[in-house]
Amino acid sequence: MKRYNFGLASVLRVRKIAEEQTRAALLEAQVEADRASAELDARLAAVGAARPIRGRRSSSEFQEEREHLERHRQAVLAARSAEAHLLELLGTAHADWQSAAQEVRALERLDDRKRAEWVIEVTRAAQIVTDEVATTRHSVDGH
Repeated sequence: MKRYNFGLASVLRVRKIAEEQTRAALLEAQVEADRASAELDARLAAVGAARPIRGRRSSSEFQEEREHLERHRQAVLAARSAEAHLLELLGTAHADWQSAAQEVRALERLDDRKRAEWVIEVTRAAQIVTDEVATTRHSVDGH
């Protein structure tokens, strides 16, 4: 009996490698997005801590506090922008991984169908051989 050989095995192997690469990229994008979200949370907390205490102060102190708050505002805007960008990259990485995974699953289903057809073919061939042997023995014994 000849052994089962999936004709697209090398393609399947390449697709599995591509799927693993896109999965690794997805995991990396998730880490980066989480890091960006944590940075935004830290920036927002820093703004809350930087709010000036009510009371009298000189104009230079007032101006210094305003500049300090403006720097915090700019940092929050930058952190929000970075988070939005990385979340977009995460979505793209997820879509890429899903696409690669679908290609692998399609090839695996095809392999399963071809293997099942091969099993049926081999079983049928074995049954024919068994029938021929039985018929030959019956005709030899019957004489």
